[in-house]
Amino acid sequence: MPSILSASQLHRIACAITFLTILGCSRSHQPPLGLVSGTVTLDGVPLPNAIVRFTPTGPGRTSEGITDADGHYELRYLRAIRGANIDQHTVRITTASEENGGRELLPPHYHARSELEARVASGSNDLDFALRLRGP
Repeated sequence: MPSILSASQLHRIACAITFLTILGCSRSHQPPLGLVSGTVTLDGVPLPNAIVRFTPTGPGRTSEGITDADGHYELRYLRAIRGANIDQHTVRITTASEENGGRELLPPHYHARSELEARVASGSNDLDFALRLRGP
């Protein structure tokens, strides 16, 4: 007849599984990252509330940030971890969000069919994007 675990034993097992899961997702398993920040402008004016996404051209996860009132952004690899993979990236910048009803101010060559690229190196990277709606 199989033995039944007590509530105390089940709690200990659940805690051990949780601890091992957290340990398995620790920073030691993340790839090398570079810190990335910069400013996004639209026709020379800071672009607030834009979502900036860096997607590596090789393997790896997308990092993202949101511009503040001054157009400044800082990328996050994970919520609590700043940075982006050290690699070449396709950059997508969009203004469509739930807060503004999905309204996009930018042409598709900045997001859906992005032509923007950037290389992230180790250390700090200051990467600005001067977007234009109008010609020069």
